Amino acid sequence: MKVSITGVGMAVPERVVPNAEIAARLGVTSEWIEARTGIKERRFAGPEDSASSLGATAARRALEVSGVEPKDVSMVVVATCTPDYRLPGAASLIQNELGATRAGAFDVGAACSGFIYALAVGSGLISGTNQGPAVIIGVDLLTRHINFGDAMTAPLFGDGAGAVVIEPNPDADPIRFELGSDGSGFHQVYIPTGGSKLSSDGLPYDPKLDVIKMSGREVFRQAVKKMSELGTLFGSDSFDLLVAHQANRRILDEAGVHLGIDPSKVYMNIQRYGNTSAASIPLALCEAWESGRLKPDDRLLMLAFGAGYTWGGAALRWTLQNPEAGGRRVDPELADLPA
Repeated sequence: MKVSITGVGMAVPERVVPNAEIAARLGVTSEWIEARTGIKERRFAGPEDSASSLGATAARRALEVSGVEPKDVSMVVVATCTPDYRLPGAASLIQNELGATRAGAFDVGAACSGFIYALAVGSGLISGTNQGPAVIIGVDLLTRHINFGDAMTAPLFGDGAGAVVIEPNPDADPIRFELGSDGSGFHQVYIPTGGSKLSSDGLPYDPKLDVIKMSGREVFRQAVKKMSELGTLFGSDSFDLLVAHQANRRILDEAGVHLGIDPSKVYMNIQRYGNTSAASIPLALCEAWESGRLKPDDRLLMLAFGAGYTWGGAALRWTLQNPEAGGRRVDPELADLPA
């Protein structure tokens, strides 16, 4: 698919929640959380935040980088499992907020793999129909669905949004996508209620069950397995930078060992944001670009695994000029951060 990423942007809530706050509720230490997840802090959405507000902010920043005007956007695709409402989709709210009056808009639901799926769908649409630029957004507010007494899930999740602008580019290398799913594992990580199916005991919706249920060890095992298989499929020497879904640092470390990847080629920011679900890859892309870790002509590999089970990968050659060349200042707090 001959498209290029021409803009990136991100948005995170103001509230920073360090491990100490989570640890106090669980009766563990901050070090216990960091050792098991790699997370030091995460962002929690405030009452004024929503998927559409964070998503629109990230998208607006990506459009500014690209130089694309909202009126010229042909499609807004949003990957999320936490939209503002059951209907309408978050994409329509964001499309309206941006003033993208000529754009179609729809949501994609593939949990933590959602951004890769949305990028694949958006790329196919604009390259196959000769339409104009598209905005692809990953956004989730999973802290709205946390049981803060559950040591398996409470330390993991944070809120945020990331976005990219893609445009047709006949000179670009085609993006290679690999997508997969195994629905037999759905019960290993899911939210039991809130959909059209009754809860497992046959009772109507119960807000106490509107939280993430996860079999941590099995999800860990499957994530390492599938991400390692995807990495093998693409080739461990086929990229300059790997930006994977930031689920758990130990998952990324173990998958890297299986693939024999040089750790310097793996970008991580989970220590600052936790698992932001569909937002994690575009959020990491934005920071990698702003900090100079992602440069023109770099071969980029993105890998994700999430509820469903779903998984996906995308390989492309990066074309967006670095921030200095594009006239945008690199945030000094990001420039010196380790991967």
